Amino acid sequence: MLLLSIILLFIGPLLYQWLREGGLAARMLDSLIVAVLIVLMAFLLIPETWSELGYWSIALILTGYLVPGLLEKLIKQAAHTFHIVSLLLALSGLAAHAILDGAALTLSQGGFTSSLSLVIVLHRFGVGMMLWMMVQPVFGKHAAFAVLGFVSLATIAGYLLPEQVLGLEGDYTFSIIQALIIGTIVHSLIHRSHSSGHNH
Repeated sequence: MLLLSIILLFIGPLLYQWLREGGLAARMLDSLIVAVLIVLMAFLLIPETWSELGYWSIALILTGYLVPGLLEKLIKQAAHTFHIVSLLLALSGLAAHAILDGAALTLSQGGFTSSLSLVIVLHRFGVGMMLWMMVQPVFGKHAAFAVLGFVSLATIAGYLLPEQVLGLEGDYTFSIIQALIIGTIVHSLIHRSHSSGHNH
């Protein structure tokens, strides 16, 4: 699952280029991925986080939804104002998201829920596309690939050392991670639909 999630992260930008060409197969694949993610979140993951966290799950999902947009603003600010602090904050946020993904893959394989593993792997398509659209127009192709490599390393760190890195223990912490990841997935789905709409 870890290797597949990293591979799909890099396939994301290729899928983005393919989707921009507007082929029928590309649109069908994109729609299938979106449909699977929505079904898994609506019927499996969101009810799990709600039963464990209650109203806090909504706040965490909103946090996960808002953070990618903030990171995008920080990256653009870093480019336009040469503000290194903005860039470091953005990279830290990207690393945190990737570490959460990696740690959740470890925990889900440890018997919590296989549904989250599937969602994480599938949403790496969206993550790869989102990172590419955030970084490549501002810093260029080489920087975009470097960020994808950086995110891959952070994912591996979260996967190999979840307890050491995050102090993960028990269902409650896992539910917090799950809610945050759901929020980022929702953002990637909405972001993808907006970009697709601009290209058709």
